[in-house]
Amino acid sequence: VLIPLFVASFRHAEELALAMECRCYHGGEGRTRMKQLHMSIVDLYGSIFCVLFLAGVIVINIVI
Repeated sequence: VLIPLFVASFRHAEELALAMECRCYHGGEGRTRMKQLHMSIVDLYGSIFCVLFLAGVIVINIVI
């Protein structure tokens, strides 16, 4: 099952690469970059909540 999937994937990648070369595609010229994400206070509170919740579940499973 996996062998035909890999063969089809490589064949598709080869065709796509050939099409991009024929159209003179140049990767990074004039493209925008990804926006850098920064951790905010809400993310910190969410992470702390998840860790405490997971610790609570583990403690309850050990005790009961």
